[in-house]
Amino acid sequence: MSTPGSTTAGVPPQGPAPAPESIGALFDDVAAPYHRIAEWMSRAPGLHEWLGSALAPGGRRAIDVGCGTGRFCPLLAEHYEEVLGVDVADVMLDIGRRDHSRPNVRYEKRGAHDVTAERDGRFDLVFSYSAVFHMRPYDRILPHLRSLLAPGGRLIVFEPERNAGHERKGEDADWLTDVAFRNARTAYTMTGSVEAATDVLNLFFHPSWQELCRHSSVPSREEFREAFSSWFPGVEFVDGVVPAMVVARWQAPRTPAPPHTPTPGPTPAPASTPPSPPPPTS
Repeated sequence: MSTPGSTTAGVPPQGPAPAPESIGALFDDVAAPYHRIAEWMSRAPGLHEWLGSALAPGGRRAIDVGCGTGRFCPLLAEHYEEVLGVDVADVMLDIGRRDHSRPNVRYEKRGAHDVTAERDGRFDLVFSYSAVFHMRPYDRILPHLRSLLAPGGRLIVFEPERNAGHERKGEDADWLTDVAFRNARTAYTMTGSVEAATDVLNLFFHPSWQELCRHSSVPSREEFREAFSSWFPGVEFVDGVVPAMVVARWQAPRTPAPPHTPTPGPTPAPASTPPSPPPPTS
């Protein structure tokens, strides 16, 4: 979770984007219901198995960008010697330190752009789950994420996929209600829990979450693939890992390359994966 960006690369969002401190405060307001939902969704069948395979054989250093409550940091810690989780929300980070502490995991209150290769070194894994879209425009955040990768390092990014409810944003007052019930249904389908679906509705009708939704822009599948293909040549898109989510996986060249200039090209074909479900989105 970090500062919301544009609706498309280079296009500003509807209304002025809040400052990073305000974004952190808004996420802190919804930390309790968000944490419950995150826990439900992170236990969805197949997700950890897919990630465990994707992370192998691991490495020395990993970063979870927009780590929230740190629900994936323990899994990263099983594969990497050192894990850094960064987020702009104090309460989220406190939950991570309380519930997802490991000897080799460190949580810090920092925005994505506050982490630099010059200050922090490079990472063998750059990971993010349902957070990068809050940091748009993509043409600013994606090259920054690339700059954090060590030679031969891996990038794994999960993003929510825009649905018909998101398409109505700005056109009618009920667009977010549609999105809320779509996500509640997804939560119930993935978990079989009415409680999980109720938690989603409570989150989406919270004024602070609605404010976050107004300033963030969920990408379409095509938009996601175009942006990541531009900055990560040869990127692999993996379908079927989590419902309503799109996934990009990329390995950096093993020898340092000159600074990359994005060039438009054909979208790579999605990789086939074993069926795996699961989380809701804003």
